[in-house]
Amino acid sequence: MKKVRGSELIDLGLDGKRAIVAGAGYIPGRAGHGRWTSLRLGAAGATVACVDIHEGRAKAIVSEIETAGGKAFPVIGDMTDRAQVEQAITEAAAEMGGVDLLVDIIGQANWSKAEDVTVDHWDWEIANNLTHVFNLFAAAGRQLIRQGTGGAMVAIASVDGINAAKYHAPYGAAKAGVISLVKSFADEFGRHGVRVNCVAPGNVGSGNEDQPEGEYDVNGINPLAAPRNFDVANAVLFLCSSLSERITGHTIPVDGGATIHELWRISGDRVLAEYGPAD
Repeated sequence: MKKVRGSELIDLGLDGKRAIVAGAGYIPGRAGHGRWTSLRLGAAGATVACVDIHEGRAKAIVSEIETAGGKAFPVIGDMTDRAQVEQAITEAAAEMGGVDLLVDIIGQANWSKAEDVTVDHWDWEIANNLTHVFNLFAAAGRQLIRQGTGGAMVAIASVDGINAAKYHAPYGAAKAGVISLVKSFADEFGRHGVRVNCVAPGNVGSGNEDQPEGEYDVNGINPLAAPRNFDVANAVLFLCSSLSERITGHTIPVDGGATIHELWRISGDRVLAEYGPAD
């Protein structure tokens, strides 16, 4: 292993690993969690099966990974269809000779007042944000159990599954379900050496990737700073890596501290004015 200033470089344990990223393609205007996660895994040495419903998107991220020196290939399929989920896992495992990692990025929120949510709206949100996670984890889990080599699975949840999801209640309910599923799968699959976790992004989007260093607490929402899309990918990378080999059933919020706010919005000026400095 290479040395840097007398210390060993940290090995993520991902070189040669076989990864599936569901929802790997980039959709313009979206945060790009699948794209960034795929790039990070490829850069860490994993071969990445880039699953997407859209062939062009799948091939585009494969091209990016290969251009950067990584290994990847496209798998086309609709992960809200159980039969296509099974086919995608089978195809990816056949191409790579097995599977070590699964990351499920797929999901989308639609906005509406709770009283205006239709049955079709509710069913779509649950299918696209929760049911497919169950199907993917179950299918990948069967593959990992057959192999007997352990592995890791990571889902993208949301802080809306932890706190309130105002005007997108079905999405919040679905993401809360993802957080629960992760615990249940982790409990069942732990004896097979399979870790199952999720990452809960906050108000991450696109356009703040080049935010200057050292700018914090600028919007009243994030005590630290709004997360960038690659911050979410870095958390996924950690949960896939050997650095997290004793972490399972947990959710890591990547929200710049948005969900840790105290409830009463007490300002420092008010505290000092009313109570003075501590003795």
